[in-house]
Amino acid sequence: MDYAKAITFVFQDKNWAATILIGGGVTLIGFFFFWTIIGPFLAYALVLGYMMKLIRDVHQDPDAGLPAWDDWGKKMADGLKLMVAYVIWQLPLFLLATPLLLGFFLPMFISDSDAMVVVSMVSYFALLCVGFLYSIFFLIVQPAITVNLTIHDDFVKAFDFSSIFGMIRDHLAEVLIIALLIYGIGYFASMVGILLFLIGVVFTSFWVTLVRGHLYGQLARLAFPTQNQESTSLTPAQSTTTAS
Repeated sequence: MDYAKAITFVFQDKNWAATILIGGGVTLIGFFFFWTIIGPFLAYALVLGYMMKLIRDVHQDPDAGLPAWDDWGKKMADGLKLMVAYVIWQLPLFLLATPLLLGFFLPMFISDSDAMVVVSMVSYFALLCVGFLYSIFFLIVQPAITVNLTIHDDFVKAFDFSSIFGMIRDHLAEVLIIALLIYGIGYFASMVGILLFLIGVVFTSFWVTLVRGHLYGQLARLAFPTQNQESTSLTPAQSTTTAS
C-alpha cells in the first residue's frame, strides 16, 4: 500500500480545490440545517457516498483521481446504506452502555446512600472503559465493513462477519496502519481547522474523508484483486501456459 499517496493524491488533481469546497460546503449546509434533524444526516450520507465512489475508483485504478460531483442521488443512497450499517454496528455499545448509564444516574433518585455513590462512580469508569475499548474495536473493523459493502454494493455484506474478520486477519498490518493513520490525520486536520476560524474544520474533515477513501480503495485492491491485477501478476511462463 502507498500510504503517502493517499495523503497527497488529492492535491495532484487539478480540481482538488473545487472538490474540497463542495464537500466542505455540503457538510456546512448540513450543520446549518441541524434544526431539520434530517439535514445533517443527508449531508453526511452524501459525503459518505462520494467516499464510496472514490473507493470503487481506486479499487479499479490506483492512479484514479477525484470523482466528479455528479449523480448526487446515487451517492446519497449509497451513503445512507453505509451510515445505517455504521449505526447498527454501534448498537452493541448502546446495549452495554445503557445499564451503566442507569447505574451512574441512580443516586439522583436514591439520596443519602453511600452505596449508590459507589455504584455511580464504578458505573462511570466502566462506561469510559467500555466506550474506549469499543471505539478501538470499531476503528479496526470500520475499514473492512466499508470495503465489503462498497465493493459488493450490497447492504448485507456489511454484516458478513466471516468476510469482514477474514479481511482483517489476512491484512491485519494494513488495517492497523490505516486505523492509526486516519486517527492521527483526523486529529491533525481538526487542529488545523480550528486555527482556520473553526469553519475550516468542515473542509479539513472532508480532506480526511478523501484520504480514508483512498486508503480503503487500496485495501479493497488487496482483499478483492481485479482482473487487471490478476493478469499482471502472471509470470511470462504462466501467461504462455494460459494462452495455450
